[in-house]
Amino acid sequence: MRKTLFLLLLFTALCAACGLAWAEEAVLSPGALETVSLDRGERVYRFTPPSGSVYDFCLFPAGETEVAATASLWEGDQLIAEGEGLLTVLSQRLSAGTAYTLRLNGTGTVRLEAARHALTRCFDQPMALEAAGDSYAKAIARTGDVHWYSVTAEVSRPAVLAGLPAAPGLKLEARLFSETGRMLAEATQTAGGAFLMDFMPRAGRAYRVRVSATGGGTGMYSLMTVQGEGGLPEALHLSETDLRLEGRQSRRLTATVSPAGAADAVFWESSDPSVATVSQSGTVTGANPGAAVITAYGAGAVRARCRVEVSRVPVEGLKLQYRKMTLRVGDTARLKWEILPENATDPGVTFELDPPEGIVSLDADGALTALEEGRASLTLRASEGGWTAGMEIQVLPALKRCRALLIGEQNYAATVAATRQGSANSVAGMRSMLRHLSLDGVRVETHTALDVSRDGLLRAIRETFGGATDKDTAIVYITCHGFYENGATCFQMYDGSILTAQELRQALDRVPGEVLLMADCCGSGGVIGRASDPADLLSGIDAVFAAAPGPSLFASSRYRVLCSASVEQDSYRIGFEGRAGESAMATVFARAVCEGCGWSIEDADNRPLLADANADGAVSLEELYRYTARRVNRYLALDTARHVQTVRVSPRGSTETLFVRPEE
Repeated sequence: MRKTLFLLLLFTALCAACGLAWAEEAVLSPGALETVSLDRGERVYRFTPPSGSVYDFCLFPAGETEVAATASLWEGDQLIAEGEGLLTVLSQRLSAGTAYTLRLNGTGTVRLEAARHALTRCFDQPMALEAAGDSYAKAIARTGDVHWYSVTAEVSRPAVLAGLPAAPGLKLEARLFSETGRMLAEATQTAGGAFLMDFMPRAGRAYRVRVSATGGGTGMYSLMTVQGEGGLPEALHLSETDLRLEGRQSRRLTATVSPAGAADAVFWESSDPSVATVSQSGTVTGANPGAAVITAYGAGAVRARCRVEVSRVPVEGLKLQYRKMTLRVGDTARLKWEILPENATDPGVTFELDPPEGIVSLDADGALTALEEGRASLTLRASEGGWTAGMEIQVLPALKRCRALLIGEQNYAATVAATRQGSANSVAGMRSMLRHLSLDGVRVETHTALDVSRDGLLRAIRETFGGATDKDTAIVYITCHGFYENGATCFQMYDGSILTAQELRQALDRVPGEVLLMADCCGSGGVIGRASDPADLLSGIDAVFAAAPGPSLFASSRYRVLCSASVEQDSYRIGFEGRAGESAMATVFARAVCEGCGWSIEDADNRPLLADANADGAVSLEELYRYTARRVNRYLALDTARHVQTVRVSPRGSTETLFVRPEE
């Protein structure tokens, strides 16, 4: 033992004599910002991602000396990524729970960050803030997540940035960086978990703001920016310094800065929201008996306080808005009731249903859902005083519903694929088109999902079409990067995850009723056949949508499918005439479909039903297919490259009415 210790000490001494350092392994937490001196020799970190995703490893200059840095990422003894320089040095997809090793070498001092790469939430792709005044509601979804924002001021005036947590226990922190990654300032944290940052931006110069949570917290927060007209204030004064509230009574506090004309940005915080809350307009509302302190924060670290005492007010009555309610199966409604007096301290109520299950369901917030035909009675009971109110509920048969889920993948991660400009415009155009149409006399309810993962898309299908019946119709439109592989079309999501046509079919199989699928991506014809030969179209769809091979399984199919291109073809986009920039474009397929159904994406306006070939005031699937196929090729003929894109449909020849434009 003594010999081993002696050899270890001798080796350490030799390393020190030769200018080497012992490479100790440390733990690197997701989202942490650690200061690292590279002059001490190689630094080694163990990193275990909490979730499978792409992670960015960034190095920001921290000292005054020049920095030269290299980084390598290892899984066991296998090198999986390496880079050099500053800012985003490595970006790599990692598996949840796997231990990786990060090795840093070089000279100088840096700040090290390892954070999950989320689109518009990393240093390279920050969210844009307006310094002159803006407000954002965001969520730190996972432990260790970091949000980056960019701020560019038009004028050189004092600016205030505030982060206000909405989730209990969430404590925020923020730092200001230059575009080159050098930290300029650190925000002040308040006792309630908020942060405040004053800075004087230079006109036209861009800055980065890094927001994170301490202690691994998650939840919603709001981010607010204000740029004052004058200089920094010297003091802040409140209209009242002592306030007495009866129960849930509300009173408004006003804040005044001095000298007059100074920047008047003010942010509010309560020391105990369980006693009294305060809005960002200064309205204080009582909650429970007790005492709390309301603090107003201003630019330049000025602040003022008001002590609040809340007294108890007993409940004296309970009233429901309605005595009777009629719903249809699948409908939802929210109960509305009133505790008397309105400022009573205890607003709590309980619900009793008879029968307790079957006819309707009721959640803790008073949201009713009609489950099946029948009658039920509801009793509402105040938590204090025994006050009650009752209501009779009748549930009638469900009406047909038509819901549409519109999916667009545009802002692809840099490590996945090129940004697919025009996808967001295509989704917006399809949404506007559907809102002006009806299907079987029913208005279309539209839902959108932009830049979602594979799991997010499948979840959106479940949520959008939840509670559907055999009478309903589901419309799914998807535009994204796509390709044909192993006998089926594959849809590539913004984060690199892949959704196969088989997986999409399995998800849609769980949705009762008819389904209209519009696939707008390269190789999308794979969902209705392997080849471009029209003879393959009718039988080919079975290979993708049927649970097992054989045309009989799909002979009475509830699916109608329109695809933008054949298996071997690309799906193209086109710009709006006279408008610059790649963002002023949409897919030729979406533009043609919308025009056929009476909507111009380019002009955002109604048009005649151009696909209505027989002038009966309605558009069938066959009419929409024929118009879209012709119009797509006319658009492509404008391009000297002479692209080819063949629209595909299944089933062919369907004259059943698809869309009509209802009378307003």
